[in-house]
Amino acid sequence: MLNTIFSANFPPSQSRSVTVVIPALNEEGNLEKLLLYLAETFQNLYFTLPVVLIDDGSTDGSPEILARLSKQYNFLKVIRHPQRRGVTGVWKTALAHVTTDWIFWGQADLESDPRIDIPFLLAACVPGVDAVAGWRQKRGDGKNLASSVANFTCRLVFDLTIHDMNWIKLVRRDLLLSLPIEKITHRYLLAILAAQGYRITEVPTPWHPRYSGQSKFGKGRLVSSSIDFCKLCWWFQTEGRRINQGDKEQKNVAISYIDIYQQKSVFLVDLISHR
Repeated sequence: MLNTIFSANFPPSQSRSVTVVIPALNEEGNLEKLLLYLAETFQNLYFTLPVVLIDDGSTDGSPEILARLSKQYNFLKVIRHPQRRGVTGVWKTALAHVTTDWIFWGQADLESDPRIDIPFLLAACVPGVDAVAGWRQKRGDGKNLASSVANFTCRLVFDLTIHDMNWIKLVRRDLLLSLPIEKITHRYLLAILAAQGYRITEVPTPWHPRYSGQSKFGKGRLVSSSIDFCKLCWWFQTEGRRINQGDKEQKNVAISYIDIYQQKSVFLVDLISHR
């Protein structure tokens, strides 16, 4: 367990133990541009990350396009759900297949530009940080009010300190493995981690209009989100507060080791440079 925590607390920009996970449902008009942007991202970073794109039961031309793109891009792995399972189901599939220390949760609609957002979140993830969220700037999809209310409520109830919990994020994978994703749902993952005392930070990221297709989330989501929130509060008070608490002391030890390692590295560099 300590080895996992030690590894996860190295900045992912150094360890490069990150998988980009992207959910997609009927996004045929966005996929080619998305993969092109990802390839440009890795070219600019000077290293490549694995990408797992999970097709959540698309009924358009997405499967054929993804089959072709997976042959074109070596970093791409496609997993297809025969039927739609929803975002929470996509998260469960991701956790079952990803083995890296960190997960970058992206978007297929190109409202997030990976060429900007992946480097931003990687840079913001310093030792001691357990997750980084992207904070949409100049958001123009008409959902600002509902999102603001949800985030404000979670700041009050769960001590969340960020403004945008339900968009792109970079998060430690090991912290999610012990959480019942179907109870928390994808919406409140960062809120629960914050309530458990983990350090969640954010970085402002530009928002872009959807490139092609239509949003899969309408006003009906407000009702389901409210119901999920009530269930979540009960679960956290009865069970959730105790989950993951055992690794806090080990995490502090790991961070101390990392600090010592980095100090020694700086000392050795200085010593060599002056010889």
